[in-house]
Amino acid sequence: MLRRVITYHIVLMVVSLMAMSFPAGAEDAKPQPANKAAMVNGSPIEKAEFDEAVLKIQRRLLEFGRPLTAQQVVSVQMDVLESLVRLEILHQEGRKAGIKSDENAIDKEIETFKKQFANETEFKNELSRSNISEEILRSRLERNSAVQQYIERNFSAKVEVPDNDMVAYYESRLDLFKQSQQVRVSHILIHSDPQWEASRKQEARSKAEQILKGLKKGEDFAALARSQSDGPTRTSGGDLGYIKTGQLEKQLESVVSSLKPGETSEIVETDYGFHLFRVFDRKPETILAYDSVKEQIRQLLRMEKAKQEADLYAKSLREKAAVEILLKDEISFAKQL
Repeated sequence: MLRRVITYHIVLMVVSLMAMSFPAGAEDAKPQPANKAAMVNGSPIEKAEFDEAVLKIQRRLLEFGRPLTAQQVVSVQMDVLESLVRLEILHQEGRKAGIKSDENAIDKEIETFKKQFANETEFKNELSRSNISEEILRSRLERNSAVQQYIERNFSAKVEVPDNDMVAYYESRLDLFKQSQQVRVSHILIHSDPQWEASRKQEARSKAEQILKGLKKGEDFAALARSQSDGPTRTSGGDLGYIKTGQLEKQLESVVSSLKPGETSEIVETDYGFHLFRVFDRKPETILAYDSVKEQIRQLLRMEKAKQEADLYAKSLREKAAVEILLKDEISFAKQL
């Protein structure tokens, strides 16, 4: 069982090209020999890439409460290294086929990484801690993109996914298809600013209080939103549509979650101004019907199977490739511990 878990995570994290914090492989980097794990037809696999993949698998298995013995760590190391070799072989096959990465997509992906950090300095500090540069990060993303395209072009179209496989996937992973509670809510905002003087701020509050009085007397929420709100949804009568948990700031979400359909909130003050909410409908948490997600499951399983086929193909090419493993002594030493 443990062996199957290990293999699954190797495929997930090394071969599948699923999102990683800093994707693997840098063709243009020129590491010193001590920083190489292997050479594949003259192209290096970085030791840092190898170490990162092994560490991620160890951490993931710890989450399952399955710490690895020394012998199991060696097994993981060997499998990870072989998977990285095959991944590099696929990359080289993609280059031979003339496949190039989408530079615009790479730019967007790097911007997405950067948004995880408060500023540019923190982003660069994280790259430094990971012992890579932004150039290496880009080359890793480019490699993953090229291999992904190669797999889609040469393997995905040939894969058939039986209906019973899709049903089995759906039934065994119902948590993936849960749709959280949704609330249909409308919003009126009277703008204010923390920098405003007290009298101006009070004027804004008074306006919100007058609107609330009108709502309590039965005036139409949508009409008041169109004529009085400073919010971006004023043209739609304040309608925010159906929103899910996490879409509003916690303070506002707490207020909305306490309202029953037809109820209007009291005034809520934030740095943006004074808010009023009315809930019109609630949809309970549900599980999406199989028919509504069937095609998504088909595409997912098709890609998983295509990646497995691509890995088998790379394994066959590996026998003809010039592969030099540079970590034999390190792995052998670990095996003796």
